[in-house]
Amino acid sequence: MKIRNRITLWITGAGLLAALLFSVIISYELIEQPFEILDRELDSQAYIMLAGLSPQDGRLVSQLNPTILGSLGRLYWFKLFNQDQKLIYASDMTAFVDLPVPVQEGKNEHYTVNMVVPHEVTNLELKANDEVTFRVHVVSIPFGKSMYLVQIARPMDKLHEEIIDLVISIVVGLAFFALALLLLGYLVAGKVLQPIAEINTLAREINDKTLDKRIPLGENQDEIYALSSSLNQMFDRLQFSFKRQKEFIANASHELKTPIAMQRLFFDEAVQRDDLPENFKTKLEVQSDVTRRMNQLVKNLLDLSVLERNERLDSNTINLTKLSASVFEEFDEIIQAAGIRLSLNINVAASLSADREKIRRVLINIIDNAIKYNLKENGEIRFSLNQTDNKVEMKISNTGQAIPKDRLNQVFNQFYRVEKSRSVVLGGSGLGLTIVKRIVELHHGTVVIKSESEPEGWIHLIISLPDS
Repeated sequence: MKIRNRITLWITGAGLLAALLFSVIISYELIEQPFEILDRELDSQAYIMLAGLSPQDGRLVSQLNPTILGSLGRLYWFKLFNQDQKLIYASDMTAFVDLPVPVQEGKNEHYTVNMVVPHEVTNLELKANDEVTFRVHVVSIPFGKSMYLVQIARPMDKLHEEIIDLVISIVVGLAFFALALLLLGYLVAGKVLQPIAEINTLAREINDKTLDKRIPLGENQDEIYALSSSLNQMFDRLQFSFKRQKEFIANASHELKTPIAMQRLFFDEAVQRDDLPENFKTKLEVQSDVTRRMNQLVKNLLDLSVLERNERLDSNTINLTKLSASVFEEFDEIIQAAGIRLSLNINVAASLSADREKIRRVLINIIDNAIKYNLKENGEIRFSLNQTDNKVEMKISNTGQAIPKDRLNQVFNQFYRVEKSRSVVLGGSGLGLTIVKRIVELHHGTVVIKSESEPEGWIHLIISLPDS
């Protein structure tokens, strides 16, 4: 799971937990508050009811005040008992329903009870099963030397339904709140992780050719600042290591040029002597070929080192059609000696702005590669040149050993060969296509290689270069 999703879930979970606790507390208060208000109302109405009865000889009797008790009887269910549990007074509603009385003298009681009420009581809200919920208050009230028990109740009408609606509303509210938290958490997580995403993007852009790039440091010296600083220090070390490596290769190649040139001169002169035994002269020729391959390898290393260290181009408008034709003329004898059929399709007048010597090196390398890795018999090379509105495309195809699909991109790596056993026989250094790719990239072009059929077939190398 992505960090952004985890942060979103953490924010949502924490916020939802806090909202749930708050909702439980508020719900409890909202549910309990109506009962508390109703209990206080019943308590006060119990004393009002006593005011409607007349005391005689220090005791209450059932002589009632119709004004007070009549109005109360329409809203409340109530009974009054003396200390002998004798009923002194009962309201009109008691004729339809009788509520249980827990006998606990001297202690107030509050409870809720559901009772079935006849349809004749039209002023009550009946449920589907003809039930009415009553909130009952039982209180012992002293009067004179006696204690009286008052049982008073009031129908709660739709209080339970309202409580259920309240709970449903809270649940629905929590659901919407959770969705809002998810959205808000996702946005907040994205905002928090945005600097990391930018660092990740910049880090992907930094490679061996762009090691001079650095991650900008923010103004706040926080964890992101520390991470950026550590990455920049790592890139500094990598750049220093790459620079030292390239300098070493360039210096080593340059230092090897002179002794190799002296060896080549020695072997070339020695092979020309007539006073040497034939078997010894054969060995000298083999060593001369080895020295020649060493010289070519050092030359390629130097060229590649220059390309890696110097990205400047001496660009001019060049006629690519004439340049291609002239390079193929240089290879004409080699192609004929190898028995390879050559097909050229360069009738189009193609031109572009590029470094002439580097493009010439590209042509030399791809033609040399097509000759070396062609079939020994009935080999063929096809070269075409096309120009569109904004690019020039060179395509060279040769018959030869097919390249497995999983190795196609590796042929541009340094010293990589599909068949390592042929490197000694063909004299390749494994740097030809690496140099080609580097020159094409310097010209902001692309190079791809494709292979058809197995084990033998056509191999296509396609180079696209912008014409300006």
